[in-house]
Amino acid sequence: MSNILQLDVRKSQSTEIDSILRNLMSLQGVTAAAIVDGDGFVTHIHRDSEINTDAIGASVQVVFGAAAKAAQHVGHHVTNLVICENTEGYILSTPIEAGFMLALVTQRDALLGRVRFELKETIPVLKKLFASYLSN
Repeated sequence: MSNILQLDVRKSQSTEIDSILRNLMSLQGVTAAAIVDGDGFVTHIHRDSEINTDAIGASVQVVFGAAAKAAQHVGHHVTNLVICENTEGYILSTPIEAGFMLALVTQRDALLGRVRFELKETIPVLKKLFASYLSN
């Protein structure tokens, strides 16, 4: 099989991921939407302003891991979403596939229910896309 076809498929999938992140950025109060890999590196990001992508990637993985471990300790076996509330806003993170996470950074005035709803609607689409992406 030619590598050219595989590169074209990956480019198309990467474009779809970027489109999804752009759509999430259109939600009121969302200032950044990122895909973070299992090592804490940001693989895709859309943002309104400059943020430290290394710091956001690493912290999303650490906070999600700590929350998942805490959930296990109280008998909650699967962590689907972590919301980190801060003075200036929220950071929401949710697993996609194979260690990849979707992270959203919002301002304080974000409509948290709407953002959470859109996140939950987006994850099945990203899971399917990543399953295909990772198989190529």
